[in-house]
Amino acid sequence: MEPEPQRVVVVGSVNVDEVVGVAALPAPGETVLGRERATGLGGKGANQAVAAAMAGSTVAFVGAVGADPQGEAVLEQLATHGVDTSLVARLDKTATGRALVILSEAGENEIIVIGGANQALDEQALNRDTLRDAAVLVLQGEVAPSVNRAALRLAAEAGVRPVVNLAPVHDLGAELAHADPLVLNEIEAGQLIGAELTTAQDVTAAAAQLRGLARSVLVTLGASGAVLITPDSEDHLPAPRPNRVRDTTGAGDALVGVLAAALAQGFELRPAVERAIRAASLSVTEVGAAASYEAFRGQLD
Repeated sequence: MEPEPQRVVVVGSVNVDEVVGVAALPAPGETVLGRERATGLGGKGANQAVAAAMAGSTVAFVGAVGADPQGEAVLEQLATHGVDTSLVARLDKTATGRALVILSEAGENEIIVIGGANQALDEQALNRDTLRDAAVLVLQGEVAPSVNRAALRLAAEAGVRPVVNLAPVHDLGAELAHADPLVLNEIEAGQLIGAELTTAQDVTAAAAQLRGLARSVLVTLGASGAVLITPDSEDHLPAPRPNRVRDTTGAGDALVGVLAAALAQGFELRPAVERAIRAASLSVTEVGAAASYEAFRGQLD
């Protein structure tokens, strides 16, 4: 008997992150002095791919970079983390995506994303071979909705479980119903149902509306953990308290990537979510997005 597939395929964004440290985030119109500056791998798709690889899964990434030095640099970094980049398109007429991150001493951040090649990714990047030997497909909102809809249709045809992190929120139409789970933070969940959700109690009260969006829904609440909504239950799963908080950038992506890896490795949904929450809590103890994921490598069992 052939072994069950455990491969995770991530279709999404990859950026060069430029991070500037400040004492405190600036108010509107305020000028502040920056401290250190660093450049690294970013983009929700790339972060989630690295997190899944750090959690022990075989991972392939589908995305697009520019035919520029930045594109080569991010592909090298993905490969260094064990991510297969053979399905990444290199585009001549656009630049590699970029994110500008302002990071405070308290670990808070403000982020501006310039999509670049990520916005040029189209459905032609996907075919039946994209999901060969895949157990889980991971999607986010930083590529065109048409790409995500096409990927969801492929997953449905191939019997591959889709984990959809709809961040930022955009319209995926009827295909969104296939997500298992749909992962949102409290702001994104509120945007989808037209309500303000700030606490676990708010999310639980809105569970009936959220349940109708997908096969299962996970609403993340930062340091407060997450609420998991399935067809017959809603449970608040708390987050462990980290021993320090240095940078919250990429914590949500750590959660999504580790969740996908756990599902691909055969975990049931709830223990997979608990494992992912632990990884996210560990990731905030180090600076950076993908760079911080070493904090949970080998620490989840």
